Amino acid sequence: MVCGDSNRLSFQLTRQQPTTPPLPPGATVIGFQGLTADGASVTTYGESGFAVTATSGPWVASTTSGNPAPFIQFYASPATTVTGEVRVAASGSVFSFYSVDLYSSTTPVPYTITGFRNGSTVLTLTDTLPSLFGNFRTVNNPNVRRSPIDALSIVLTDAPASCSTCRNPMGLDTIVFTR
Repeated sequence: MVCGDSNRLSFQLTRQQPTTPPLPPGATVIGFQGLTADGASVTTYGESGFAVTATSGPWVASTTSGNPAPFIQFYASPATTVTGEVRVAASGSVFSFYSVDLYSSTTPVPYTITGFRNGSTVLTLTDTLPSLFGNFRTVNNPNVRRSPIDALSIVLTDAPASCSTCRNPMGLDTIVFTR
């Protein structure tokens, strides 16, 4: 192939943000915007009248990434399995779970999302997302109109690849509710 001015191709690349579906009317979003210290432990976090409480797993803030940044995550060390759970409530008020964005660096994401009303389970979503390769994936509630709840549990199970140095971050961001 001979290169010269007659073979020159010019074009301009522009970065486009991924499009997100519109939120439902009256949506409340927990985006973890109040987290400002990267790597800080997250045990309880409040936003928009909701309390997010880490009940298991070593959850920490990541201010350098998210959907959009920041988000919360935990790590599983090599050859270990760590279960991270957060519970969300709104001071006894009833709400409906709409969606959550889940994240993993190198592994699939097994999750269980459970909605409670007066202590009884009224919603259960269980699945495993394929490896996300460092991306976020939205998990939607297909029964959002039929599942008013007063508490929500999100459980993620992190089991990194079986190598001696693999440590996998797994986390969540952008929890959407309606009232």
